[in-house]
Amino acid sequence: MKQSMKKESQEIIKSRINLPDFSLLNIQDLTPLTKDIIINQPTINILILGDKKKGKTTLVHSLSQSISSKIRAEKEPERNREREKNFSQKIGYINTKLYKCKKCSEPECYKSFNSEIEEELKCKNCGNVLELIRHISFIDNPELNIKMNMILNGKIISDGALLLVAANEKLIINNNEDNNDINNNNFKENTSLKNIIIIQNKIDIVMKNNSAKEQYSQIKKYAKNKNAQNSLIIPISAQLKFNLDVLTQYLISIPIPKRDLLSPPKYIIFHSFSFSRSLEESTMIHKNGTLYGILLKGILKLGDNFEILPGICIKTNNKEIRHSPIYGKINIIQNEKNLSNYVIPGGIINLGLKVDSELCKNNILEGNVLGYQEKVGNVYYKIGVKCHFLRKLIQIQEKDWGHHLEYVTDIKKGEVLLLNINFISVGGDIISIKGNNYEEINFELRKPVCIEISEKIAISRKIGNIWRLIGWGEIISNGEEDVIIT
Repeated sequence: MKQSMKKESQEIIKSRINLPDFSLLNIQDLTPLTKDIIINQPTINILILGDKKKGKTTLVHSLSQSISSKIRAEKEPERNREREKNFSQKIGYINTKLYKCKKCSEPECYKSFNSEIEEELKCKNCGNVLELIRHISFIDNPELNIKMNMILNGKIISDGALLLVAANEKLIINNNEDNNDINNNNFKENTSLKNIIIIQNKIDIVMKNNSAKEQYSQIKKYAKNKNAQNSLIIPISAQLKFNLDVLTQYLISIPIPKRDLLSPPKYIIFHSFSFSRSLEESTMIHKNGTLYGILLKGILKLGDNFEILPGICIKTNNKEIRHSPIYGKINIIQNEKNLSNYVIPGGIINLGLKVDSELCKNNILEGNVLGYQEKVGNVYYKIGVKCHFLRKLIQIQEKDWGHHLEYVTDIKKGEVLLLNINFISVGGDIISIKGNNYEEINFELRKPVCIEISEKIAISRKIGNIWRLIGWGEIISNGEEDVIIT
């Protein structure tokens, strides 16, 4: 056991010798397509959207030629429930490298492989060396309603989206949505995703009865008024890997995103857990906290000192909740098995922290923000939100809830709503309402959050036993209270 850990430690140290030195780089020259960067880390994010059992996880599995990297919790029963129900409950992701052969014709020249591949690859058709073009993180979006803020905040974490529909299932078009606020310009401006590609999956099942053409017309009609009328529709079979080269071709054509490299880093934590890895020959086992998340802006480097806010939240004797920041040092920057000395915005990145592993286990830090000390941001216990509520619930089933529950009723003081902030759900007690059109609703949060003024949030209400999306909002104040600066 000790010998294998020592060998692993020596391999890690050896692999760092050939990594590019950040001090020798010019920040102004760095882009999401810089070769030294995309070899080691993904720089583009693509959301995988669609209802359950449409083949989202199968698609990313086929593109990357490996099993989707679901972040495993401390306990396995949650993963077992996902396998039994055949759909995702946690945010999953997988990183994929896209290549092009300069000799072969399109679209056969486009290939996709797992992110762990480091050596030069050769084309199976002509033997020519493949050129690495893009390094992408596919984010497998869960179906649970409480994660709807992935769509709302999609434009700050995604450069494009794949919307999956199943060719063997009838496409349900809800005509009632035409009269809903979901189609007004304000909603589209805040929730629209760019570079949407519609995937007509499971095409192999319906090739005999030729029903795919009929569904194609339905998809065009549905996308016409959904800010996706110009989106490309690609028929594929993720299971048989049919037409994936065409999909890869259009993924490579997605416009190069602009990244903010000069601001202080802001890293949103998706998952946290404890982890042990051998790092040095002198220390056989170095216990660490491990994070998976996305860097929104700035650059993080190996050895940087950091601060995590709000950190650990505790209840006082007066039953008040207070937070305690976490301080430490970054000692691993990793993507799959690829190590790096620094990371720029874009893609899902793993950080190994030099902190007590107990502070990270069981996903305690989900939704926290990591950055430089005293530059992370402000922690709020109360917030003021300018709210926009839908008139009707989205995808309501009248047979399940009854017609009288289809409309969103008035919001009242004292009511508890679910606010989706930084990809976590936080209960908010309404303490005051200003204006007849909900110009500002002040919430007292049941858990402090680290956010910025003008950030967008999703709002849900409990209807029956399910939290349903009823609107969205923009944070405009600190809820009549002084902002708590940490």
